[in-house]
Amino acid sequence: MGKNVGRLRRRIFAGLLAAICLLPGCGLKGRQGTPKEIRVLTIGTADSGGTMYPVGRAVAEVLDQYTPSLKINTSASSGSFTNVESLRDGQIDMGLVSGDVAWRAWHGKDEFEDSPMPSLRVIGALYVSLSNWMVPESLDIEYVHDLLGMRVAVGPEDSATEVSARAALSAVGLSVDNTVLENQGLGSGGEALLNGELDALYGFAGIPVKGLSDLAEQTPCRLLRFTEEELDAILQGNTQYIRGVIPAGTYPGQTEDIETFGVKCLLCVNADMDDDLAGTIARILWESADGLKERHAALSAISEDGFLYRNLPVPLHPGAAQFYRDQGLLQG
Repeated sequence: MGKNVGRLRRRIFAGLLAAICLLPGCGLKGRQGTPKEIRVLTIGTADSGGTMYPVGRAVAEVLDQYTPSLKINTSASSGSFTNVESLRDGQIDMGLVSGDVAWRAWHGKDEFEDSPMPSLRVIGALYVSLSNWMVPESLDIEYVHDLLGMRVAVGPEDSATEVSARAALSAVGLSVDNTVLENQGLGSGGEALLNGELDALYGFAGIPVKGLSDLAEQTPCRLLRFTEEELDAILQGNTQYIRGVIPAGTYPGQTEDIETFGVKCLLCVNADMDDDLAGTIARILWESADGLKERHAALSAISEDGFLYRNLPVPLHPGAAQFYRDQGLLQG
């Protein structure tokens, strides 16, 4: 009797074990029970004082959350130029790249004249970087051209921040010949300004720019303006730039809207990325627009009709483009 009961128990246990091994996600070895391999991807961002870094982290968190088979790491860098070079060399899998830098890389212009990257592709646009010029309120000036002869931090060397700063300064008549331009990021630049070693701090990022908010919380500050003629000159000389506004209240003590210019910031990859993977990333960005906005205010632009996939300076990755077509968002 005892032996029969023991056999029956062993049979029941064996049957249950076999059934469990057929369940999806079973950790036991077997064709259907083996967990999917985790793929690790790296996304290049920028320095922590701007918008690229927290936006990159937000994108990484969303991809991790909704794609268990992916693990996304973030990598700080000096910004767009470095991210293009890292994509080219295979050091990163995705990179945040300012639209103007992406356009020059794809076409082989300016700093990319000897090293174009025709394989650069876009998954989607994430936010708009806007031109922000901040000075202490004690410096009694109103316009960017008033910085003549002063000490100005224009961002890390070869960054999209520096490129946009020099384009703007050229349009208003400033250059290294008549003004002191220093390659400092928002973190070190903010400290230098507080210590009286700088007169102005420049940010080219999604608003509010953390480094500028931190500065304005520590000392009364003011945003500088462009004249209409100066803005027109900047836009005419740089086709990837668009008009923008820094709304009143973006920074502590800011009581008026500031007319400025900006550019779309893109999530870029190499053309050799697998189509299914590129399509999956595009799908998660599109489906997670509300969640991304909650993680960083600058990402609210993704919710705007067509922002993610239209009017881009370089081509979409085929896998991403196919996803947008499948949703009826793109034609052809």
